[in-house]
Amino acid sequence: MKRILIAAVLLGFAAAAKAEINFDQGVDVKAALEQASEKSADLPVADRYIGHSRYTRDCVRFGFGPSDTEQLSEKVWLRSQEYIEDCHTNYVQQCHTVTGANGQPQQVCSTVPQTHCWERPGQSWREAVQVKVETRKLFPWERDSFEVCLEGPWSRFYVNQAAYKYSVGKTGNYETLYTLTPGKKVAMDPDKNGLEAVEFSLEKGEYTFKVNDKWAKEYAGEKVAIKVDLYRQISFWPDSYKGEKEFVFDAANGYEMTFTEKDLQKAVADDNYRGPKKFYLKWGFKRLGAISTDDFVKKGETEAVEAK
Repeated sequence: MKRILIAAVLLGFAAAAKAEINFDQGVDVKAALEQASEKSADLPVADRYIGHSRYTRDCVRFGFGPSDTEQLSEKVWLRSQEYIEDCHTNYVQQCHTVTGANGQPQQVCSTVPQTHCWERPGQSWREAVQVKVETRKLFPWERDSFEVCLEGPWSRFYVNQAAYKYSVGKTGNYETLYTLTPGKKVAMDPDKNGLEAVEFSLEKGEYTFKVNDKWAKEYAGEKVAIKVDLYRQISFWPDSYKGEKEFVFDAANGYEMTFTEKDLQKAVADDNYRGPKKFYLKWGFKRLGAISTDDFVKKGETEAVEAK
């Protein structure tokens, strides 16, 4: 038994010290111990490799809209593969011709290293992930979006956009459930399609622009700002910019704006173009209040109308 124990110890020392022990010729215990003591005492760990390791990244995105109850996503399996880079260096002789001291060609040789690297698959990991959102209130246009990624043995949870400051709980390992508990409400971007142009007209030098609001009830008590930029349409030439104006309203089902060119800011002098006088608007809006952010939403252009 003692001999077996000594042999096991010596095998461990030999591995750590990269020493070769030939048991057929007998074992020099003292020499083996002395050789091992000169080497590092660091032991290898399971995820330490010679060379470089990389891991593939597998992600899934979960989206949740308005609901009166808690919501549970489907279970999705993610997979990550490790790839280990191994390198081997060979020393080769390279020669070139130079002019010697006597003016004659002379060959000079030197040994240089050449390293070749390649990848091989290592470990792989699989994990089932699922997300549960506890009961909270969203406006009809709002949506939460989250992402879970597996990279090597590590899974990570990311928030893409969220209507609340969520606390995130994690249970399980091989099959992981992320539970989101809502905290403070966070203002999200407004619905880009919440406002729609209804009519743009021009009569006797006065422009009229009408817009409908899809979410007037939800924004009751708040305001909306609508900005218009007036352009004259010119064929085969850049359109002429006439100026801009912003209108602010209490939230309502519809908004009507009337103005003349004299009402515009940054108005420019009349152009000399002699063609038809056709005009259009580039417009957009932003919500003013606590429900949504005040980010400006570009809506594009209206149809052109012609002055009579």
